[in-house]
Amino acid sequence: MPTATSTLTKQPSKTPQFPLKLSSPSLTIPIDNSPTTSTSATLRSLYTRAARAFVLRDVETTSSLLLSAFAILKPPLSNPDALSDDRKKWDILRITFESTVYSSPPPSSNQLPESIRYLLTEAPQALVSSMYTRSLSLFAPSNEGKKSATGHSYLPSQVLTTLVYCSLKVGTPDFARVMIEDWLARREPYDSSSGQSQGNISGDGYDKVLELYCLHILPKLGQWDYTKEFLEYESELPVRRREVR
Repeated sequence: MPTATSTLTKQPSKTPQFPLKLSSPSLTIPIDNSPTTSTSATLRSLYTRAARAFVLRDVETTSSLLLSAFAILKPPLSNPDALSDDRKKWDILRITFESTVYSSPPPSSNQLPESIRYLLTEAPQALVSSMYTRSLSLFAPSNEGKKSATGHSYLPSQVLTTLVYCSLKVGTPDFARVMIEDWLARREPYDSSSGQSQGNISGDGYDKVLELYCLHILPKLGQWDYTKEFLEYESELPVRRREVR
């Protein structure tokens, strides 16, 4: 039986040639390992614990965590910086904690940290004055921190109002007046067209500071006439707001 035979000629295979280097851009995910990012993450972790300890009236733990936080939270090199928000909320917590312990001390102080025991021995005005000076140094850029005249310009309005509430809590409205008037004297006027102040302090805290000044501080000092005179010359608040005050 005849056999059909086919002859297949094997063709040399063509191997695709790839370039040694891909020209298309590779996908990369940036990772920020900067010291500032690490510090902020540490501060956030500590803050959660400190705030919880404060709510639970755990004086020893709160005090310890505050010391740990401020050991790494220093005055800024420039203002604002990446830690501005952390600096502000930690200082507000510290002021609130210390004024609360001072006005309502624990039944027994034998087991309290030494710093808290010392705090309880201070006169009210000395206590608030110390807190105020400390806050001024914390927020002023480090090359200006020793100059008290510039420190007021960098103090956030939220920290100022916390200090004022502290001053009222411990019965020193006269020193609260000093703090507010220092802040007002160095604050840049509010620019209503841009929604920002012309200097370092955001204009959105001015209204609250003035409310404390005119409705709480000056009345406690019997300064009703001065309150009226001050508001007559005040030019940043809308007319209706001044009339309400």
